[in-house]
Amino acid sequence: ILKEFDHIGGLDREFRIAKDPCGLIDLESSLISNWEFVRHNTAINDFIDYCQMLGRNEGLFTKTGKGFSDSLGVSFLSETERYINRITDFTYYGDTLLQRYNLTVKELLIQRMRSKFKLDNKKQMYFAKPTKDKFLIETNTYIRNLFNNFANNNNLKVVVLDQAIPPNNISKSIQYFNKSKLIIVDRDPRDIYATMFKEKRLLGADSPHPVSFEKYSVWHKSVRHQSQNDISNSDLDANVLRLNFESFFVDYDITIDRIKEFLGVDFPHRDKGMRFSPDTMQKYVGIWRTLPDQYTISRIKEEFIDSCFLD
Repeated sequence: ILKEFDHIGGLDREFRIAKDPCGLIDLESSLISNWEFVRHNTAINDFIDYCQMLGRNEGLFTKTGKGFSDSLGVSFLSETERYINRITDFTYYGDTLLQRYNLTVKELLIQRMRSKFKLDNKKQMYFAKPTKDKFLIETNTYIRNLFNNFANNNNLKVVVLDQAIPPNNISKSIQYFNKSKLIIVDRDPRDIYATMFKEKRLLGADSPHPVSFEKYSVWHKSVRHQSQNDISNSDLDANVLRLNFESFFVDYDITIDRIKEFLGVDFPHRDKGMRFSPDTMQKYVGIWRTLPDQYTISRIKEEFIDSCFLD
């Protein structure tokens, strides 16, 4: 819907650099919260490898890639390396057992032979111990540099990112994105279950067995659990808007007005209906009715009655 407005745009894929394993949250943990002399070097290398994947294109005979370099009009890896340099005190050449953990049998054999003949196995290593303030300042600069060309080339005043901030760990990750606001859209838990089951996603891929109510209940509660930092952070109220997916269909105009007020924008809604049509409600709301296992559906309704859309 937001992409239907002038001066608002975004990528057509998820941008998970904060919350994915080896992403920004893990990097901050190793450099700030859980610093250790060698551990943080591993975290930096893991982050660089992860960003190399984000930047490269994917082909039939290539490694997985997200193609963000082409999408954003920037060298994703080069911007990442400049970012790492800004938060690094110095680099040096060293050797540690940690460098052997992920080696293949062949690579490990070569290392052992080099050691036997008194040859070194040194590699470039990072020494980084930034303050939290420096880490956040440089991370904000890094994210902004990644999207500057994209925003300028598309005449955007607002950039929309999908999955950039995990809704169960807002306080930490929202700090990485300058002037950011978060819209969380939740959905009838029965339809979430039905989508998992029909499309074999997440727990739904646990076939041929049906998704058990017990597993689903634990999963649903866990992913919606708010961290203590979020609960105690009153500043989040002004930067977080929580909506129900069904509201986009039954209260379309009201919901659009809430979003515009929350974002503080009044751009022309020039492409209204081009990306999202409220008339397609039957495709996305109440699909739980088509499942043969209505017993599990009834248990989900009983457990999460306050989150269920009216029958």
